[in-house]
Amino acid sequence: MRFTFASLATYARTLNFDLSRCEGYRNFCNKLWNATRFVLINTEGKDCGTDEKTPLELTTEDRWIISALQRAEAEVEAGFAEYRFDNVASAIYRFVWDEYCDWYVEIAKDQLAKGNDLQQRGTRRTLVRVLETVLRLAHPIIPFLTEELWQSVAPLAGKSGETIMLAPYPKSQPEKIDEIAEGKVALGKRIVNACRNLRSEMKISPALRVPAIIAGPMDIASLVPYLQSLAKLSGVTHVTEDELNKTDAPIAIVGDTKLKLKVELDVAAERARLKKEISRVEGEIAKASAELANPSFVERAPAAIVAQRKERLATFLTTLEQLKSQLDKLKP
Repeated sequence: MRFTFASLATYARTLNFDLSRCEGYRNFCNKLWNATRFVLINTEGKDCGTDEKTPLELTTEDRWIISALQRAEAEVEAGFAEYRFDNVASAIYRFVWDEYCDWYVEIAKDQLAKGNDLQQRGTRRTLVRVLETVLRLAHPIIPFLTEELWQSVAPLAGKSGETIMLAPYPKSQPEKIDEIAEGKVALGKRIVNACRNLRSEMKISPALRVPAIIAGPMDIASLVPYLQSLAKLSGVTHVTEDELNKTDAPIAIVGDTKLKLKVELDVAAERARLKKEISRVEGEIAKASAELANPSFVERAPAAIVAQRKERLATFLTTLEQLKSQLDKLKP
């Protein structure tokens, strides 16, 4: 209930209260509770790197979630400064659900199972430290839940104290922002989603692991372990674009990266899929072009927004060209 009202605390004079919002934030509390259970099960009684002298190794994914936490903390601080409790609630929700639970916890499972001792220690430390910080961050909004969880998590993170109420409130540390790690994980997430979309379109059973081939300028070696885990792949091979094009299979395009799942191709279904995707991209191009052709928008919008729209249009045009090329290869 508290989280719901915080999320509704906008500048609007009328609040449209809906019990379904309460259900959504109840699910959020359950998500945080279950994430804490996972962390406790995998860290209690184990070395969590609380001794700063203990050697450990932080993976790209560890550095990414630490970096994302700094951005979330800064967003929460700005929200409180502006009395925008809705922005505070949104920032906490998005970080906990979308980043920590949906991505990092899943990645951590693989790192704890397959990483070396130094990597496992680094992952355990990251899991508990980020979670402990999140509990302090969310305490003003969901104090009863965070107090209960903090009592178990704090000792693992090297924190002490009688209550979370007396613990210092988190403050963003810009020096811990790692844009390189953020970029790599962002690409990995887009590739995972592209693989999931291909699986869905090709009606591949979730229980079936299939190999994937990827072509692109970036070395994806560091992404392979969690691509296999999160996209249910049996293997990932980095190939040249020429090698990729020799394989008759549906293609997904993520920026400069192209990928295919190595399964038997239904040519007719793939042609239909490509035509549908081409139609969608052409619609996006039409909307973007119309927006940029509007003098009112170009003159009044911030330069950064206009540049972003132009870049988006260029990306759509490149994607359209690649999709049409792929469709041409499948002509009977």
